[in-house]
Amino acid sequence: MTMTRQVDFMVIGGGLAGATCAETLRAEGATGSILLIGEEPGLPYQRPPLSKTFITSAQESTARPVVSEARFKELDIDVALGRQVASVDARKRLVRLPADAGQPADQIHFGHLLIATGASPVRLSVPGADLGGIHYLRSIADARALRASALKTQHAVVIGASFIGVEIAASLCQRGVKVTIVEERAHVLGKMKTPALSAYFKSVLESHGVEVILRDAPASFAGSAQVEAVFTREGRTLPCDMVVVGIGVTPDTGFLHGSGIHVNHGVLVDRFLQTNHHSIFAAGDVANFFDPVFNEQHRIEHWDNAIRQGRLAARNMLGRHEAYDAVSYFFSHVFDLHFNLLGRIEEPYEKIDRGSLESGSFASFYLHNDVPRALFSLGRPTDETKIVEQLIRNRINVAAQKSSLADPAYKLSNIPNQTVLILQGGGAYGAFEYGAVKALAEGGVRPDIISGVSIGAFNGAIIAGNPDHPVEALAGFWADLGTISPFIPDESLRRSVASSQIAMFGVQHFFTPRWMLPTLATDQLPAQWSSLYDMSPARELLVKYVDFDKLAKSPIRLMVSAVDIETSELVIFDSYAEKLTPDHIVASGSLPPSFPWTTIRGHHYWDGGIVSNSPLESVIERCGASGKTVFIIDLFPGRRTTLPQNLMEVMARRDEILYAERIRSDTRTERNMRDFRKLVEELQGDLPPEAVRRLRSNPLYIQLMGEDAPMKITRIVRENSEDESDSRDYDFSARTLEQLVESGYAMAQKALKK
Repeated sequence: MTMTRQVDFMVIGGGLAGATCAETLRAEGATGSILLIGEEPGLPYQRPPLSKTFITSAQESTARPVVSEARFKELDIDVALGRQVASVDARKRLVRLPADAGQPADQIHFGHLLIATGASPVRLSVPGADLGGIHYLRSIADARALRASALKTQHAVVIGASFIGVEIAASLCQRGVKVTIVEERAHVLGKMKTPALSAYFKSVLESHGVEVILRDAPASFAGSAQVEAVFTREGRTLPCDMVVVGIGVTPDTGFLHGSGIHVNHGVLVDRFLQTNHHSIFAAGDVANFFDPVFNEQHRIEHWDNAIRQGRLAARNMLGRHEAYDAVSYFFSHVFDLHFNLLGRIEEPYEKIDRGSLESGSFASFYLHNDVPRALFSLGRPTDETKIVEQLIRNRINVAAQKSSLADPAYKLSNIPNQTVLILQGGGAYGAFEYGAVKALAEGGVRPDIISGVSIGAFNGAIIAGNPDHPVEALAGFWADLGTISPFIPDESLRRSVASSQIAMFGVQHFFTPRWMLPTLATDQLPAQWSSLYDMSPARELLVKYVDFDKLAKSPIRLMVSAVDIETSELVIFDSYAEKLTPDHIVASGSLPPSFPWTTIRGHHYWDGGIVSNSPLESVIERCGASGKTVFIIDLFPGRRTTLPQNLMEVMARRDEILYAERIRSDTRTERNMRDFRKLVEELQGDLPPEAVRRLRSNPLYIQLMGEDAPMKITRIVRENSEDESDSRDYDFSARTLEQLVESGYAMAQKALKK
């Protein structure tokens, strides 16, 4: 009998990525049912220790769960263990589980699905490969069997000198086992593509008694029931009691045959970890994802990647649409050496060494066209590793600092990271932003990142879309927006009349009043309106000043924010992650009730300023704060010396407070972080030195304990007068815009002088 049921969120895979995704779904607000299906009989556990401390420890270790049983129950997450998935039908959103171990066959309909089945070791297919004593390492059951063999063996052969092979060889050696490594390629740890480092690790292995044989491979295994020797292609005979094979892995995708999900050396996903079916995602070792940092499709087989992708996949299953742009980490320890490898080593590269391997404090920077692409770090400070991660992630050109990189005393925090321009929303106040940008450009300030909201998104799109001549493009844009108003000597009265005129008749190239549009159907009658104005002219104006095909390739990264009406979530549209269109920009400026919502991919958006008019937050979340030079154009004064005198002034002051830039130094958070770091440092004092070294190479330790390079913020503040019109932010008269441009220019010059 086959049971059929419905699940809102399903996770296939009981590893780090799957467990992390399930936990994050609930933590990020998922309200539906969540089911995690794991092939192994136990809860998802930490796998990195299996090749290291699990083998070397005096007592057999227990697996540390990723998420405890109590936590799964607390989060109301169902866990089906010891179950395999037979097939997936992507079109019908259906997963089939066969009957096994007394469990009935299941058919489960899902709302959203994550595939996180990981990868399995590549198996040898030579004579004798099925003998006892030949081990592969993937699960805790494999690790227990391997450890049991190690306790009674004298000589082991490890096939493969990749990271896993070298780790296992070192662990066996520490148990007193004589070890021989056989590697088909010419180098140990060949993935590092650095002969000097490969030679160094080979010498380390040999200094501990490990025999290393290169350019050879097993031809067959000898033995009756248990392996007794390895015969190699080059004619060597290697007597042994056990063999461990570590020659690579294959993504577990067999159950997806005929599913309709695209598979090619893993589950093919985009930068959002999304498959060709919008409700199905993949993460971890099985995911062949598009990496925007390196602009290529590839897989990463490491626990840090699995955790990060599991978290991101959960958020995107909830509709966040965030790109995975993390720099890959790999950390390991071989005997008493603890090291990290960040990024991707790609040939050709320029290598700059820092320190020395002999001293135990060494780093290699791998540069391509003066941009860091990878880092090998052994015994270097945590802060240094964290800063280089940001240099790689943000593609920072370090040509001016190359001569200093080899100096171990040179502080990498001195390297200029990225220049960020923050553009708020504020209607006609966007002309102030244009004036400020003009002054910044004259002062030699060129943004690498622009984060904008509402009218700031319009300005940002024009700047990013015209990186070689942003000021000229902005000048044309704002000239087209300016309206003609009657000449009135009294400036306050002129502004009031101009604002009333615009409220009644709109702005020709920006928005048109609905009462001036022809009524063609009953759903266009005033009773059916969801906004006062139509923004079709704004789309046409954007197309005039922004080539959106060129924007996708611009050296300036553009991020604009909008609010999903149905979920209330702030959504970031990022040119680094997707191709932006006029609709993305208009969505960021769709402020109700004046303007209608904008629909993109079936989702409906309003102005992002409703949630936050401080778009620096999105930059910090997406790009980090480390080493950023930030220019904030602050349109709304945070301070007033007089109280509002009437309802119009009350409403205006309310908007000023709502939209004021509120990125402030959070001293409480900084204090808590300092206390946290002090506590961790004190705890390290009670640990053995070897454990401390191992801890400090852990990517999570680096991310939490590493000090960032300081972020420098310059504010360009629009200082208005106390008698300023309450409606000036929608006064698009040419005269008012001219005044705002002049004011922005002057205030930016003043800020630059400071």
